Amino acid sequence: MSSKARVVLPLILILTLAVVAPVAAQEEQPGDIPPCGGDGVAGTVVTVDEGTGVVTVDTDSGLCTVTLDGEYDHPIIALLGAYFGDVSVESLVAALEATRGCAVYDPDNETWVWVDCDAEGAVAVTVVAENEDGTFTATVVVNGEEAVITVTVEDPTVAEDLGEALRVLAVEWGLDGDGNVVQPGDEISAYHEDGLGFGVLVKLYGMAKTSQEACAGTEPTELCGVTVEELVEAFRSGMGMGQLFKEYGRPSALGVGHARGERAGPPDHAGPPDHAGPPDHAGPPDHAGPPDHAGPPPHAGPKGKDK
Repeated sequence: MSSKARVVLPLILILTLAVVAPVAAQEEQPGDIPPCGGDGVAGTVVTVDEGTGVVTVDTDSGLCTVTLDGEYDHPIIALLGAYFGDVSVESLVAALEATRGCAVYDPDNETWVWVDCDAEGAVAVTVVAENEDGTFTATVVVNGEEAVITVTVEDPTVAEDLGEALRVLAVEWGLDGDGNVVQPGDEISAYHEDGLGFGVLVKLYGMAKTSQEACAGTEPTELCGVTVEELVEAFRSGMGMGQLFKEYGRPSALGVGHARGERAGPPDHAGPPDHAGPPDHAGPPDHAGPPDHAGPPPHAGPKGKDK
């Protein structure tokens, strides 16, 4: 390799990385990573194979893989699955991409700062966690080794986008016996095959969704904690929908049409077009009355005798 092709890191970068312990000197190959076992997995998504849907998750016990499908033959199941939280391969890929960027070391403040990748001294980093003080933990690769750094993000919009991407990548999934992720669409499909109508399922899933949102608040309400399984059991045991609404709250979506409408949202400028009223001067044209002298023409009576 010619000297022009070499990337020479600033001395301050070398010194900074020297005090940071390497995370992994050698990456595991996909074939070396075992499938996730058990009936669930919790961790952070680190890679996604768009072709196969295989997702690698970093868990407390190490890396493992699951398969994400999320494709359904029935369009209503696909709609409701997406509405009630199905995760797509595309959304995970987009989130992973959003966590990749560049940072530069600020020697005056002894901190790493998120910058555009064309900035002088910028190096590629991958954000892996958000810290309580508003900074982010990121990894950087130097000489084939991965090291951990703390990055300050000064732009609040960028910081918000990074935080949202990390939330998408932090997963807690149920698994079937083959290591496939069980998503809301899969559950809805199974319930429908077992006799529950889509309208009923929209209401039950809507109540469970409201319950989860109540649990996520700073002060959980009495609605917090009910699951879809519990609601299905209550409904099948004879509890009416009105009674369920009274007990667990009325969801915003009460049917497939509501779910479709909320997901699509109203079109831009959905009101009547500008100037939709009658055109200006829509009344009768000026001088619309009878023409002047509209009576019989002069001397319209019978002709007199010629003299």
